[in-house]
Amino acid sequence: MKHIVSHLLLSAGLMLPMLPPAYADTSHIPPPSSLQHCAKPVFYAKTANHKKEVEICIVSPSVSYSFGKTGDAVKEMNITIPAGNASYAYQSNQAISLQEFTVRNGDTRYLISAGTNDEGKPFASIDVYKGAPESGKRLAEIKLDPDTVVNNISHALSEEGIAESDNL
Repeated sequence: MKHIVSHLLLSAGLMLPMLPPAYADTSHIPPPSSLQHCAKPVFYAKTANHKKEVEICIVSPSVSYSFGKTGDAVKEMNITIPAGNASYAYQSNQAISLQEFTVRNGDTRYLISAGTNDEGKPFASIDVYKGAPESGKRLAEIKLDPDTVVNNISHALSEEGIAESDNL
């Protein structure tokens, strides 16, 4: 019996590599060398040209936001804010899927967005505002490479003290 079980396991192991890639769910695997220092990742992505990266982490009871050159240990921007200064929004319907995470640092807001548009194509970006996005001034828009996104923006963030926004 032991021989039969080991033969079946060996056969299954040999057949797995022959499965088409569509059967391999790799959405949970972060890009190489990313999230190495982040125990509770919320969001990670590289800019469209892959020269810079953004990372948001839960560091209870706070949220950290870093942005800078890809692979650099010390980033151009490292912000740690109380969880109460962050919020998330989540919308999904038949046409689109959208997740947003906002980091408020004083009067500056960093709005991270990711999802799929009405054509089903993935997108991701960072918008920086002076003041509220609805009434403030947009300071920058940074396109992110959707293929590098690790997105954990969800209702589970409420368990970490992050408030859900009703702005969507």
